[in-house]
Amino acid sequence: MNSTQLTSDIIESPQEVLYADQHEKEPHTTSVTDLVFNIKRYDGPRNKKNEPSGAGSAKLINGDRYEGTFRKGLYHGSGVLKERTGHRYEGGFQKGLRNGRGTQTYPDRSSYCGDWRKGVRHGYGVYKYANGDCFEGNWCNGNKHGIGTYNFAENGLRLRGSWNAGMLAGPVEILFGDLRFHGTWNGTGLLDSTESVFNIGCKYLLRGVIRCGSFDEYVWSPSTIERYSFASLPLEPLPAPIPFMIESVSDCSDESETDSLKCV
Repeated sequence: MNSTQLTSDIIESPQEVLYADQHEKEPHTTSVTDLVFNIKRYDGPRNKKNEPSGAGSAKLINGDRYEGTFRKGLYHGSGVLKERTGHRYEGGFQKGLRNGRGTQTYPDRSSYCGDWRKGVRHGYGVYKYANGDCFEGNWCNGNKHGIGTYNFAENGLRLRGSWNAGMLAGPVEILFGDLRFHGTWNGTGLLDSTESVFNIGCKYLLRGVIRCGSFDEYVWSPSTIERYSFASLPLEPLPAPIPFMIESVSDCSDESETDSLKCV
């Protein structure tokens, strides 16, 4: 069999395969001290300590606006936060931080919809990038972590794999039409000289070896073809459960900054 060149219509170059977005790494934690003392105007009920408590609206000194529920002077419950920078968040809050289910929209119209924990993406969510690409999967402490699928808007490819602290590595599946390519990702691209398999409509398995050729295009050399058998498929992306997050318990009226988070 002859070597087959995989053009960018099928598999992108290693440098371009995952779209990078500046907002994906943006922190969403807010100093509790800053929030308590930076409310410029508040409309709504207060507790015995004269702290905002219950359903209300507030304008902060920096121009941010919030409408929703408060507890002991902090965003707590459901609400909408509109920041002067063009960021908008709608969803759950706890102790002044994004928590639970919520949707964050960015100035460039990229967005994240999913689970939050103490101000960062943590759990399951969908990130839609400004270029139309989309990632759907698990997150931990603000990073992609665990099984996920990256969808390319330009050519309709879908890359399924396992991320660890934001890095894709290990077995991957690239889906396009009735074809499913099984290979190995080394952190920056498909691993050279590793046996790879094309699953053709769950009817045939075409085995071969893939290498990165000139112009960052992959060259795949087929070796054998056989009838489809699930037991003969290469190792699939390994699931990685979302780790627990260590956090100390503090009262939401404390003036100290929110405790740091750690995945274990």
